[in-house]
Amino acid sequence: MNPINFNSIKNELQTALQERLRLTPLVGETAGFTLVEGFLNSPLQTEISGSLVIGGPNIPMVAIVGNSSGRMYFFALKAVLPNLTI
Repeated sequence: MNPINFNSIKNELQTALQERLRLTPLVGETAGFTLVEGFLNSPLQTEISGSLVIGGPNIPMVAIVGNSSGRMYFFALKAVLPNLTI
C-alpha cells in the first residue's frame, strides 16, 4: 500500500468539502473555512485504562477551521473521499 500524500489530494479534498458544506452549511460560519494542512488520526481503543495506547486501529481524518468562529470541524477521510484507497 502506498502512502497518501496530503498535497496530492488537497484540491480534491477542498472541492469535496465545499460541496458537502454547500449541502449542509456550518451554523454560524459566514466567512468560509480554511483546510488544515495535513491528516489527523483518531485512535480507537477497546478500554479506558488511564493510559494512552500508541499504535493500533485509527480513523484517518481531515479538519477545517471556520474563518468566522475559529471552530475546528473534523471529517473522516473516507467520508469526504469515499473512492480513496487507504
